[in-house]
Amino acid sequence: MTDHDALAEALRSRIGGTNGLTEAGLRLKVAARAAGGPPLTEPFDSLGRQIGEAAYRVTDDQVSAVRRATASDRAAFEIVMSAAVGAGLRRWDAARRALREASDAPP
Repeated sequence: MTDHDALAEALRSRIGGTNGLTEAGLRLKVAARAAGGPPLTEPFDSLGRQIGEAAYRVTDDQVSAVRRATASDRAAFEIVMSAAVGAGLRRWDAARRALREASDAPP
């Protein structure tokens, strides 16, 4: 395992950590949804899916709906960040697989 792999794993585990305003299970589900995982209840589903597919298309309405559902700007931020981390780690995992499968890539 490289230092980068260890950092990615640390980030992955922090999403489900106990420190936070939102439930760890919700943060993990939102991260998984952004990584192409199973659907969630609204408003978390559409926001997580959109961040995973094309974050630049997230609307004010999607964020506002999560703010209302969590009743806190900070809690909504946790949800948005969980989705962003989930989407980023999906891409990280894909890149690592591609490097492992490439015949001319260094180990």
